[in-house]
Amino acid sequence: MKKRMIAALMATALTVSALAGCSSKPAESAAAPAETTAAATEAATEAAKESAGTEAATEAAAPAGEGSDYHLAICIHSMDNEYWAQEAEGAKLAAASYGVSADVLTCDSDDNKQLQGIKDYIAQYGDKAVFVVDPSSTANTANIAELCEESGNYVAILAHRADGLYPKDYPHFVASLMLDDIAIGKATAKALFESIGGEGQVAELQGLLGDDSATNRHKAFEEALKDYPNIEVVDSQTASWSQSEAMTLTENWLVKYPDLKGVYSANDTMALGAVEALKNKGLNGKIMVSGCDGIEAALNAVNDGDMVITNANNGYMIAGYGASYAIQAALGKLDPTTIPDNERLIFCKTTLVTKDNANDIIDKFIKTKNPGYDYNDLSFCIDKYQE
Repeated sequence: MKKRMIAALMATALTVSALAGCSSKPAESAAAPAETTAAATEAATEAAKESAGTEAATEAAAPAGEGSDYHLAICIHSMDNEYWAQEAEGAKLAAASYGVSADVLTCDSDDNKQLQGIKDYIAQYGDKAVFVVDPSSTANTANIAELCEESGNYVAILAHRADGLYPKDYPHFVASLMLDDIAIGKATAKALFESIGGEGQVAELQGLLGDDSATNRHKAFEEALKDYPNIEVVDSQTASWSQSEAMTLTENWLVKYPDLKGVYSANDTMALGAVEALKNKGLNGKIMVSGCDGIEAALNAVNDGDMVITNANNGYMIAGYGASYAIQAALGKLDPTTIPDNERLIFCKTTLVTKDNANDIIDKFIKTKNPGYDYNDLSFCIDKYQE
């Protein structure tokens, strides 16, 4: 079968340890369904307790509602990263809107731990377990889809999808929700170019070599340049998503290129490194900087005029609506097999942030941690469909 071949290929180097779970025990107030034996529940809980170096942030059971028998596992890398924490908050908001209890399972970007955490959750909650997963790696997406298909649990997978992996081949893989890095990168690059009048010297801070987002955002930068023949790229270097490396590179550029007008950065962390270097020379707001991701410090930098633009990748959107797709399928409100194949491959909406709307985004995403979305309206998240 095609789907098993994909999973087998992606799992060749993957050996799952029985104790390497992705979480500690899920919400204590939530009882296991009747079909799950007490012994299985106890074993799953004890195995999760012994998980090495990981911990699950748990939520009390949601108020009674249409989904009160169901339990959502929000599988992310960690809660230490601002964007992943935002994903967790968005999925919790979605779960609450259906009366579903939710648990955050972290895995520290370890494929084995993520898979074991999913297995433990299924052991505890059986067919009442639902999943929204930001995979530990692109390679792990096939394993996640295969595991949930075999157990009959609905899952939405975020941000990554292995080549040849399609929801249409897995009835319980409800939808793939991703970000269009090419469109995002082009929009931020063009905003940077426009801020310097469409001409002059710019430098590029690339992300980690080999990373999908870094590759696509660099490609987007090059595509944007085609419309701006008077932009001169004086240098393009990788800072590997590091603020300190970006700061050092920018310091060197300021010496080597005294006429530098702008810095394009593939993410906010590196953009903030460039801003730091500019501040040390009193050039912040004079040499323009663009970023991407929408972390709090970058939103404030845009609001203060130290950055021209960033893109809020919006974990509330992608994880909240990913959770909704999976929950609606579990509740029988949505039959994934009746959705056209291409409509299960979604590019989610994101938000370009400039000084004009920075305060509003800060208020919704940072201060209140609730952008006010109607998670029952699945169409709201769709920017376009993946090709």
